[in-house]
Amino acid sequence: MLAQLADESDYATTQRELQMLIQSNDVFKVEGKFSIDRYKDLLRLNGISDVEYERIQTEGLTQNQIKRNFSDSAFLTPSALKRIQSLNDQERKFSHIMLNTKNYIDEVKVNPESVKEFFDENKQVFLEPQKVKVDFVELSTKEIAKSIKVNDDDLSNLYEDEQARFSTEEERKAQHILVESEGLANTIITQLKQGESFAELAAKHSQDTGSKDSGGDLGFFAMGAMVPEFEAKVFAMKEGEVSSPVKTDFGYHIIKLNKIKASEVKSFESLRSELTKLYTEREVQKSIYKLTEQLSNLSYEEDLEAVANQMDLELRTSEFFTQDTKEHDAKFVAAAYSDEVLNKGESSKLIELSKDKFVVLRINERNPQREKTFDEVKVEIAKHLSGLLAKTFIDNVADKITALLSKGDTTTVQKLMEKYQLTWKDVGWVKRSSREENTGIINIVFSLPKPNDGVIYDAQSLNAEQSIVLKLSAIRVSNNVPNNALSSVILGFESEAFFNSILKTLHKDIDIKIFSDRL
Repeated sequence: MLAQLADESDYATTQRELQMLIQSNDVFKVEGKFSIDRYKDLLRLNGISDVEYERIQTEGLTQNQIKRNFSDSAFLTPSALKRIQSLNDQERKFSHIMLNTKNYIDEVKVNPESVKEFFDENKQVFLEPQKVKVDFVELSTKEIAKSIKVNDDDLSNLYEDEQARFSTEEERKAQHILVESEGLANTIITQLKQGESFAELAAKHSQDTGSKDSGGDLGFFAMGAMVPEFEAKVFAMKEGEVSSPVKTDFGYHIIKLNKIKASEVKSFESLRSELTKLYTEREVQKSIYKLTEQLSNLSYEEDLEAVANQMDLELRTSEFFTQDTKEHDAKFVAAAYSDEVLNKGESSKLIELSKDKFVVLRINERNPQREKTFDEVKVEIAKHLSGLLAKTFIDNVADKITALLSKGDTTTVQKLMEKYQLTWKDVGWVKRSSREENTGIINIVFSLPKPNDGVIYDAQSLNAEQSIVLKLSAIRVSNNVPNNALSSVILGFESEAFFNSILKTLHKDIDIKIFSDRL
């Protein structure tokens, strides 16, 4: 729809706008600069031609123009902003009495007959889900590791095989001066030969802002840290040597090698603990594949008790658990409730609970779903009905107090409050965004009508356990200066709403055919 509107309204994107968009995309950059080769390579890898990609981007830019122009048409008059701001900044002063069912359970009495009646009418609610108990054997890398025996010969051989792993890389400490031209680089080299300070010349001439203030110092670095041409030169130099100009994509470098830190191999004793851990991990990995394969094959052919005996594993039994339990791994539960295990009585396939733990299980005992007896649930039902009666009770008390207060009968209200141990909580002045009270209570307070004279009283049910009596005493609006931030937020909403209305209009005016057979 937007593409058609753009075409009809002569919206267009210039080649320069498209170029700026593409070249600003970081995915097409190499070392911070747009690369045409990377651009073409990425498009090719994603199966899209540059022509098609640029067409899509052009359409997007053009359609954004439309959206921006329509959105910019939204406006907010000063009077409308003032009205909205007055509502937003409005403050209300209130207090309340809170009633909770848990405090009035003793005020109500549940008829035993109603408990039985509720049970008879809702038996389908009181179902105990199916439960199973399973036998299982577990193979874990932790247990395998305990059985691995390590001696000095094994560790010594591993130490020799892994010299590179336990060696520090050679590092070199260098300074450099980066300039644009080879001529300037040669001039600086001449000055260095005449005894001038490398650090001072770096501070004066180098274009590397990250190192020039420290005399061109790059610190220690290993192979792979610098661009290839620079690195090749540094690692071919001798300590104290100054290079001839080295050309890279950044310009011309004059390099001074200050120090060489040779690679070192850590001693065997310092690595004993690490070698033991590495050796054990490798032996475990060698064993785990063979053992899991053995466990899988045996559990298919034998019962789990025989498997446990042959593999020297413990045969364990779970507690009863339901299909929706969170006490066991989801894979463990799924296997227990699979058709093969639950209905056919077979051992499960090998279950990989994690990369370190494997299990095979079978059903030990199964308790099918059943209806609970009345004796099992009568206490639960009585508690539920007590809660319902207590809620009705506090709703009635709240309504009664509200009616009496509205009539001005404060004497009777005071007696009721003393009887039921109720107190007023003076909240004071709040805004819509205040957090001094529950958000639900704040919303109710701001939904009440404006009191003409005196105060307004209202009773509300907050939830299944709480009711409230509200006293709205006063309303005030602060005379704040225009809120520019609020204006921007409202304009954003207005712009979005305006643009969406344009889309709805276009949708009505344009013939759209849906090819359902292609969905």
